[in-house]
Amino acid sequence: MPSFRVRFAPQRSFPGQNETSTAVPDTSLSSPTHTRSRSGCRGCRQRRVKCDETFPVCLRCRRRGSICQPVLPASQWQPEVWCLGTADPVSQPTQPINADVDVNSRLLQYWFERMSQIMSLDRDRNPMSFPIVKYLSASSSLVYVIQCVSAGHEQYFQPSHMTLSLEERSKALRNLRQELQSESLDSALRSLIILMLGMSSSWITTQPTEYGREHLLAAQASVDMTLEQQATVDDELLHLTVGFYVYWDMACSFCLDIAHHTQAPRTLLAAYVTASRSRFHTITSHSMDLYFLLGQLGRYCRAVADGMPRDFVRETTFESDLHSYTSAEENPSAHLLAEAFRNHGLLMLYRLCGRKIHLAVEAGSDGEEDDSGCPIRALALRTLGMLFVTPISSPYVNLHTLPLLSAGAELESKDTELRERVIEQLRAVYSTNRIPPTLWVIELLQELWNLHDSGVEMTWLDLMLAKQWRLRIG
Repeated sequence: MPSFRVRFAPQRSFPGQNETSTAVPDTSLSSPTHTRSRSGCRGCRQRRVKCDETFPVCLRCRRRGSICQPVLPASQWQPEVWCLGTADPVSQPTQPINADVDVNSRLLQYWFERMSQIMSLDRDRNPMSFPIVKYLSASSSLVYVIQCVSAGHEQYFQPSHMTLSLEERSKALRNLRQELQSESLDSALRSLIILMLGMSSSWITTQPTEYGREHLLAAQASVDMTLEQQATVDDELLHLTVGFYVYWDMACSFCLDIAHHTQAPRTLLAAYVTASRSRFHTITSHSMDLYFLLGQLGRYCRAVADGMPRDFVRETTFESDLHSYTSAEENPSAHLLAEAFRNHGLLMLYRLCGRKIHLAVEAGSDGEEDDSGCPIRALALRTLGMLFVTPISSPYVNLHTLPLLSAGAELESKDTELRERVIEQLRAVYSTNRIPPTLWVIELLQELWNLHDSGVEMTWLDLMLAKQWRLRIG
């Protein structure tokens, strides 16, 4: 009957580790300055050449223009699994996992040390890592969904190596069904597990058509129910779950058919995200309210693309809200990301919905518009500039996919270098998160550019729908 505890590992400095960490490095490891490691990327190992292990894209892969498949740097936390009979019960931070659960210690350790890192903007404040241990004893399905995601991620979600991941996912679904029937789950934990299962839907499919619609709709209802009983819910878990949902809902907003759009006002959720501006979230940082707004806008853009009449009053409200939005971020990378997403919202309004620009679009830092005289293009170029400033080793790059798509879609045939830069940035994102939709976004952009270069005008959303793709972008 296994249980878990977490201890500090010796502090090491890893390429791409969060620069904001205040941990004191172990000076005993500071010399010699060069050591050989077996943690090189897959490409270099297959070619039997030395890898410099720059994270997330090594120099050799960057020169080749290929996708780097690195070994993720280990976390400063190390989980330790031991037998309950030999442990001191007084020192245990959590109850043991149910004896009926088929625990895979290797996959759980992979989650804590590596997988959970890509799900957090701050590795020193990561509730998806060791803090989640205390919930493992409350839900067998949570154990299985963690093992499912870990098994898929360590194999780069390659279809030929997904057997173990699919088996763990099946166990997670079966146990979640039992837990829902017995009403044994805390409502916020229930929502989190549903979200994690839905998130994995777009990773395990071999076609760009699955984004976890059933899980998203179930999570929508579950989150609303959780907010109604907020006073009795674990506050930290509630905050984690709501922010997780808001971001995932925004990333899927283009996928939902009109029939599945929420009609009833979600006042409790709106109030919660507004009140959360001053509170850090591991996925949305201090911009949960912005992502909530973009989720509403994304569904509206999808409705317009499907032929629904435009609502000019609503468009005016969207435009005004985006222009007046002030980021609460203090971290420079977080602030740039929030500004890029705000511009992404404006690009959706102007390009996907065809709205004419009624409010002034700010000029670039040099006080001049782009040489084409098109304010939409100028907005796109400014957005790309914000994204390119962030080092690719930063965890904030993990969220770049959607603004890279909307801004990159505006690049013209003369923008050869910028197009290559966008693809390079997306490959860097994939090297970290290994999520297949990131590669499909690259394919979508390249096809869109070819259409534009041949004189065919089409938005990225129209092309995605014409291909019958449903990408959870981000």
